[in-house]
Amino acid sequence: MILQSKQADGRHWLTTLDVPPLQIWPVAPNHCRVGQFLARLISAKLASLKSGVPEEMTLTRDDVTGLKALARYAELKAGEAEVRVRLVMMNGPADAVTELEEDEDSKFVTPQPPLGWESDYDTWIMTIGRNLGVAVPTADCENEFERAMAGAAAEVQRRLPSIRERFVAGMQGLNLGLKVGLTTRQGDKEYVWVRPTDWQDENALVCVLESQPRACEGYKRGQTLNLAMGELFDYAIGSEAGLIDPGLTQRIAEDYGLVIG
Repeated sequence: MILQSKQADGRHWLTTLDVPPLQIWPVAPNHCRVGQFLARLISAKLASLKSGVPEEMTLTRDDVTGLKALARYAELKAGEAEVRVRLVMMNGPADAVTELEEDEDSKFVTPQPPLGWESDYDTWIMTIGRNLGVAVPTADCENEFERAMAGAAAEVQRRLPSIRERFVAGMQGLNLGLKVGLTTRQGDKEYVWVRPTDWQDENALVCVLESQPRACEGYKRGQTLNLAMGELFDYAIGSEAGLIDPGLTQRIAEDYGLVIG
């Protein structure tokens, strides 16, 4: 289990409940997903060691592919890459420290860049994540989540014609889900998943509501809907084995810590 705490400067502090506990030092607002990835990977590697916590650790893609908890990272690729991290016992960040954390026994195992690293912590997180196969965005220090989501939604609209062609061709045994925003009783948007059943029309499609809306009147799971292309917000492609393409807005929500996997 990974705990997440947003700091006063907008960065996110990630910790585990393992023994010994591990922390990912506060990451940029949009680096939560890679922070969770690293926390899971390093915790699993530590658990496999017979000795205590080493001063340094080498992480490889073999470590990644051998861990089922990381299967949801659809972008992971095969190949050879390795990174070295220092493991330092440290307290949490200043605005998270309590009197209890001042005790030596309550410090966290804290992955840090190797000695001599000449860039900043965000660049290090990006580098090791990408070397291990994770699509890590450039660090966002301004917390521009809304702009990132708007850009992703526009890119989804650009991709929809090719996604439609893929669906009409049969999806080669894969499943396609589409995300749409329904209007709530308060006039906001609640995003739900639908399954397309007929997409012959280039501008509209017939689909089945796959999730039960919580705050939208007149909708029920299993209901058939007729939607215009412009109403579609995101997509996901996968199979029973897992996601192959999780879409764009879901990944951004995970990057910014709004979805904890």
